[in-house]
Amino acid sequence: MFVRILSALPPFAALRCAVLGFIALGLAATVCCANEVLESFDGVNYAGWQVRGDAFGDSPATGTLPGQQEVQGFVGAGLVNSFLNGDRTTGEMLSEPFVIDADHAALLVGGGRDTERVFVELVIDGERVAVATGAESEQLAWANWDVREHRGRTARIRIVDNATGGWGHLLVDAITLTDEPIRAPGRDALLAAYRTSAEYLREPWRPQVHFTPEIHWMNDPNGLVYHRGEYHLFYQYNPFGIAWGHMSWGHAVSPDLMHWEHLPVALWEEGDEMIFSGCAVVDRGNTSGFGTADNPPLVAVYTSHRPGNQAQSLAYSTDDGRTWTKHAGNPVLDIGEADFRDPKVFWHEPTERWVMVVSLAVAKRLQFYGSDDLKSWKLLSEFGPAGAEPKPNWECPDLFELPIEDARGRPTGRTAWVLEVDMGGGSVAGGSGGEYFVGDFDGQRFACHDPSQPAYWVDYGRDFYAPVSWSDIPADDGRRIWIGWMNNWETHLLPTDPWRSAMSVPRTLSLRETADGLRLVQRPVRELEALRGPEVRQLETVRVLDKGEEASLVVQQPSFSPLDLVLECEVQDDGFVWLDLLAGGDELTDGELANDTEATRLRYDASTERLSLDRTRSGEVDFHEKFAGVHTAPLTLDERRLQLRIILDASSVEVFAQDGRVVLTDRVFPSPGSHHVRIGGAGAEIKKLQVWPLRSIWRDN
Repeated sequence: MFVRILSALPPFAALRCAVLGFIALGLAATVCCANEVLESFDGVNYAGWQVRGDAFGDSPATGTLPGQQEVQGFVGAGLVNSFLNGDRTTGEMLSEPFVIDADHAALLVGGGRDTERVFVELVIDGERVAVATGAESEQLAWANWDVREHRGRTARIRIVDNATGGWGHLLVDAITLTDEPIRAPGRDALLAAYRTSAEYLREPWRPQVHFTPEIHWMNDPNGLVYHRGEYHLFYQYNPFGIAWGHMSWGHAVSPDLMHWEHLPVALWEEGDEMIFSGCAVVDRGNTSGFGTADNPPLVAVYTSHRPGNQAQSLAYSTDDGRTWTKHAGNPVLDIGEADFRDPKVFWHEPTERWVMVVSLAVAKRLQFYGSDDLKSWKLLSEFGPAGAEPKPNWECPDLFELPIEDARGRPTGRTAWVLEVDMGGGSVAGGSGGEYFVGDFDGQRFACHDPSQPAYWVDYGRDFYAPVSWSDIPADDGRRIWIGWMNNWETHLLPTDPWRSAMSVPRTLSLRETADGLRLVQRPVRELEALRGPEVRQLETVRVLDKGEEASLVVQQPSFSPLDLVLECEVQDDGFVWLDLLAGGDELTDGELANDTEATRLRYDASTERLSLDRTRSGEVDFHEKFAGVHTAPLTLDERRLQLRIILDASSVEVFAQDGRVVLTDRVFPSPGSHHVRIGGAGAEIKKLQVWPLRSIWRDN
């Protein structure tokens, strides 16, 4: 039967905050016995409900279903989850009648956002009197209906899933009658409590030289702009949970690209509009009219995501990015497409206008637009499809001019343009990743130097996605710097709490002449070197890797510290070198670590000319079936000389080979005692080994 449960709800374990010192941010304390819980969906079946179709199954779900992003925020043991067998299934559920004897009805709801096809509604005499949907998020949130005018009347709850496309499912739980609206603890309360906790920015896998949000979910970097001595970093952010959803722009600033100050959320999800990816520029000529000649505005250009539509919109700030106002004329570019996103805008001096590159994601085409004022845009040209196939989409493009170096890394005085774009799947290491094209741009059209070029991969690891470059870096600096999201959409639900995801170290970009043509070079920004502590080991021209037998040495740390490691080796044609990074083991005995069973292995084989990063025994790997693996890159040496620079952090490895010509980035989750480095191989001679511990960007140490 559809009955009233006049007792407290089960602990709200799914919406936990493990680092806070709180008991469980449970809703048992919020939804107490004074409220009437009409349905908790904790039973073995849907007793009292009429169920039709194939979307809901025979009983409540216990959480996330196969193929679904992580479901969070439900109460107790079960919930309604119509993702059974994916979004293609449909169905309907109808409750038994009940009498409304409270001022409000409340329920937890998530999933799709479509009041006509995917919704839960309150029905009286066959008519809808209230409706709720999800927010295109697997995070359930409270919806409250004011039902005072309906007190004493008989009603029913109807849950409907008639959609078969993306976000064609619904999540429902904890249907409750209450005299006061029910609210979950807000982000501000959670954040305030976390900031006073002993674990603040100190969790075992919390990176110490990479940017992370304090709490909750983060993905793509957005709106990177330099203004009045500050590097601004915006990012896709869920203010309400640790999984993707409720997309808004988080915000942080730094004076040096290393030490970041977390600021309040800059652009919030509002109504049916989520704030998807985009960019920011300094409108120095006040072409938009949002500022003045003496105080040019910062202008953010972002994708307004609504059900079935993506369009480009503006927001502006005249107080150094501390507060933002959405343009009253939004959107400024709407072509009626559902997958039209991720604008990157820059001022093109030769044509004296703004240029936007933006993605028709599913069509795998990029469009270029021009504007005099950031408000009115005219289509200039298109590019694509091109590059790697198959891929599900193209998104997060960037376009910029880079200096060209000769084969030895010396400036040539020439430049070329790079067009970078990312794919949600099908990349070189599996899952999401990025590719780039080298060519020319005349202010209207991008022309690739090699129209038939294969994919040039940005990063050969699995965890570098959606990189975007800073705009408005001063001319006397002259660098092109970007940063990427250190995650992969295929394995993105990483085992961290209360935050999820990190950014790479910022990287300086250039192009280099090679035997195969111009190729992208990425180096950690020089500001990273300011974090170095005293050097812990330096070897010059020491033969430790004999050709006849495998030999090794150990760089041992008494406790974990991020490391900046430089290694140069001469490798014979049949030789190899390996490094066990974040390696486990007991005390050093006779040059070996006892009980060494865990490490992330980086290996170069001269015979195959391959550099590989193996995280199959890197620590915790079983949270996703595709996380463990070996990721490889082609690497030809110059005069047998292997050059590696490796940035190690608590849960990441970034490898820059041959001065940044080949890069591999992977997330790893080692055990607490795994913080040593072992180096071994055969047929190789170490020419240089330098290791520096790195100070935390979050505290002095």
